[in-house]
Amino acid sequence: MRFLSFSERTDDGMREIVWEQRSLLPLSAAALVAANVRERLQGALGMVDVRLFAPRIPDESGWATLRKGARIDGVRGPLGAAAFVTRPDELRALVGLAFGVAIPAGRALSSVEAQVFERFLRLIAPALAPLCGGIGALESMGERRFSSYFELLVEAGACGRLGIALENEPQPGAAHAAPIERIAHLELSLRARAECAQMRAAEIAAWAPGALVPLRRCEITLHADGEALARGELGVRNHHFAVAIGRGAITSND
Repeated sequence: MRFLSFSERTDDGMREIVWEQRSLLPLSAAALVAANVRERLQGALGMVDVRLFAPRIPDESGWATLRKGARIDGVRGPLGAAAFVTRPDELRALVGLAFGVAIPAGRALSSVEAQVFERFLRLIAPALAPLCGGIGALESMGERRFSSYFELLVEAGACGRLGIALENEPQPGAAHAAPIERIAHLELSLRARAECAQMRAAEIAAWAPGALVPLRRCEITLHADGEALARGELGVRNHHFAVAIGRGAITSND
């Protein structure tokens, strides 16, 4: 999406208003990917730190530079494709992290080093799930076009950069809730929660089967999977405890 922004300051201190392309990918989603990558690498490499660079939308020349000589391996999901973009120097740096040595610039990877990098990608591939809504098998995506891009700086003694590309730009105002028709068949376990009156610790310690617990008010809140759904009053119907709903579809902030 295009946003109004300001150019860099000129020698006279003036800044021009310009249009620029910015990614609509939430920074929180990119941060979740970074956290997942770090967690997965720590199990294999030990102490690892992962730093995130904000998502952006490269122009055509930018994509040409990013793709030049790079490996692009990605996964597809319901929301589109997401991929790792690894340029030659960064590929050697990331493999070097696994072996604990620096691989000389310009040298091709050995067969063993290439296998290690394949395992490296398979290890961290599930971290892309937040970007594409689930993942399939890892595959080469060198010919696919992408929109958003961000980088992770992987630090484990030495450093290596890992680029991540997203095929589909998130749409502003897109609905996140599933239509009721798609989830109508699901079974939910309901819980009723009531607000109890204040009691002394000694009274609570003396509780036994059959004890009566006073309520602050008669109103009961119904919850499903931790989310408040409705409020009502506790009662009895057909010899069963029941809740007469007085207000439905409440929010957690209500």
